[in-house]
Amino acid sequence: MSDVLIDLGEVPRGDSLVPAIEAEAPPVPYRMLLVILSGILAGLLGGGTHPRLPTPVAVVPAAQGDVIRVVGDRLYVIGRQLPPGTREIRGFSLPDARPVSQHQVAVTGEVLGVAAAGDVMMLSVQDERTVRFGTIALRAGVAAPLWKRPVLLVGLSATGRLALVREEAATETWWRGLDLETGAVRWSIRQNPGDEIAPSSRDSGYPKWLFQLTAARRLQSWDTTTGQLTATANVPERSPENISLWPAGDLALIGARGAGTTGYDATEGLRQRWHSGVNLSWYRNPSPCGELICTFLPQNGIMVLDPRTGRERWSSDRWNYAERIGSYLVTGLPGTRYPEHFVLDPVTGDVLGAAGRWQSGGPGPEPDTAYVKRADTVTDRLWFGVLDMRGMRVRVAGAADRVAGDCHFAANALICRRLDASVGVWRLD
Repeated sequence: MSDVLIDLGEVPRGDSLVPAIEAEAPPVPYRMLLVILSGILAGLLGGGTHPRLPTPVAVVPAAQGDVIRVVGDRLYVIGRQLPPGTREIRGFSLPDARPVSQHQVAVTGEVLGVAAAGDVMMLSVQDERTVRFGTIALRAGVAAPLWKRPVLLVGLSATGRLALVREEAATETWWRGLDLETGAVRWSIRQNPGDEIAPSSRDSGYPKWLFQLTAARRLQSWDTTTGQLTATANVPERSPENISLWPAGDLALIGARGAGTTGYDATEGLRQRWHSGVNLSWYRNPSPCGELICTFLPQNGIMVLDPRTGRERWSSDRWNYAERIGSYLVTGLPGTRYPEHFVLDPVTGDVLGAAGRWQSGGPGPEPDTAYVKRADTVTDRLWFGVLDMRGMRVRVAGAADRVAGDCHFAANALICRRLDASVGVWRLD
């Protein structure tokens, strides 16, 4: 599953991405102020770009409290529990917002997410009474669910027609591979008390490995397609303290706090590739960012590691997130009222350029470009365009009106919640 799941959330409007301009004495009449602000914004947005008219929009009906998800080239609107215990799920193709599916599903709890593999949609839920997870498989044109199981969905493989799930029992946890069509169990791996299991960083939406660190300090790698054990390695006790497991692509990182971190390569039978003095115990989510590994502090801070040696390439307390897009890292200033868009050299951490108060929307239509957006809550308008990171110039593509917020780019479209709780879809071509 190469799809990216996007949560558009609820309708409440957040802070503007464009700074408000206070009136100076003598006060300017509101309508005149609005005209002035719109003109200033239009002049600032595109580096001399001519003002553009609002872009035509396709409107998908939705109500306050509906859950909205975008998965690949599909938009899903999950209705409230009307009647109680039942949800209506409507699917729309992108970028044309054409209805493609509709289901009535019995759901007694919260909808956590939606995933898709081919023509099969997977609904992840959590029962409000038992707090247990559940997964429901649906197919467009088929009224009844394909299957239901009390498991948490971890990943989907469209090519293998396989769902990776976690099932929690009273005293143990099972990781299973389920047939996408029937829900039948293809393979199972038991996680005993004291063991730790983590899927490798997702490659095209489906983890390649399950890494298991047993209570006896043995590291194991499992193939998530077949469920077969591929390698086992003894983990040296470098410290009397607890040790931790972090997956990072094909690497299983074992941390022993002050004793450092060791990287084991699953492609080479869990051979120890390196040991370094880097302490990752304060960091979260070590994961590949291109050819490097990025990891973050809970508040502000990023550290970038060389996966060949495990050594620190660079670190900074200026950023609290980073996204690899093409040859660059994209980030912004955390904890500020208005986002600012910065482009970094991933190897050195040097700031290569700043695009001002734009917000990244992910990879753009060409290499080394990113979709960007910038909102003005005075006019409820959102400008969108493409940032060429090689020249640090934004090409303004259009404007979306009556936008409440929570906007995302997917499948050649911009998708936003609107002021009346509906969903607007603006084509990007």
